[in-house]
Amino acid sequence: MKNVLFATTALFATAGFAAAEVSLSGSAEMGIKGGDQGITHVVGENNDEHYADQFHNDIDITFTLSGESDNGITFGATIDADEFGAGFGDSGMTDHSVFISGDFGTLTMGDTDGALDKAVAGNDLIGDIADASTTYSTVDAGIDGNLDEQVARYDYSIAGFGLSLSAETDDEGVDRSTWGFGVTYSVAGYDFGAGYQGGEDAEQWGLSVGTSLAGFDLVANYVEGRDNTIGAVDPVTAAYGFGAVYTMDALSVGLMYGETHTDADGVMGSTTSGVGIAANYDLGGGLVLKAGYGEQGSENENVFDKSVNMYSLGLAMSF
Repeated sequence: MKNVLFATTALFATAGFAAAEVSLSGSAEMGIKGGDQGITHVVGENNDEHYADQFHNDIDITFTLSGESDNGITFGATIDADEFGAGFGDSGMTDHSVFISGDFGTLTMGDTDGALDKAVAGNDLIGDIADASTTYSTVDAGIDGNLDEQVARYDYSIAGFGLSLSAETDDEGVDRSTWGFGVTYSVAGYDFGAGYQGGEDAEQWGLSVGTSLAGFDLVANYVEGRDNTIGAVDPVTAAYGFGAVYTMDALSVGLMYGETHTDADGVMGSTTSGVGIAANYDLGGGLVLKAGYGEQGSENENVFDKSVNMYSLGLAMSF
């Protein structure tokens, strides 16, 4: 049985442009989630902050606009709306980007990844309805959103190589722009990525490698960054992650692990490590049964140790 939320397509043909299309797609989730969101050990005391079992639901709607000029240049835009409780266009409710593409490459502007994030793969290969399996275990690269949250990125690919350049500016003209560079290469079934991004208050670099083997999808990555704060010791953060997913027919099962170390001036500051497991079963027609669990432990010298966990179980729907 095919479930359809709502979709519409508009096609135009005039002398001004070859064709344009507007389409609507969506997704929804329903289920339960819960966990312990903080067992803090302070001088022999335990403070257990329980995350109550509760219902979960989420709705996402995506508008996709695309077209092609008479000379073959493609262009388009995407608007991603997560519910409309705070009003369309409010911060955190909609993501939007615009692109133009041709033989020269692709230029994208808006709520899009910087060059580092584009090139370096994350280890979140599978998920669940409430991100329980990925919240504590995911290692991602990129420092997008530190300025006006509007990124301009140029991409070009040839013969297995991919190149990305990005910039994010400060609307007030006070802070230096954040610039990014990324490169990818695919050969013999392996996907490699590396990149750098830096700006006024932070810089970061990372690399990743991924492959598929005997039903498994595998990704490993490493990300290192530094906060550049005037008049203060600049902390260095290093993180590495691993993800593996095995798929057999309609069932996919995955494991993810991430660990982050932060220190300043050679003094160990904190260490966090997280693991996530998830299982997805495709029921067909856009309906998937998803379950996930994640937990994280942290160590902060001379302060406290803390552990958190989370689970979710429910259905994900795509339209």
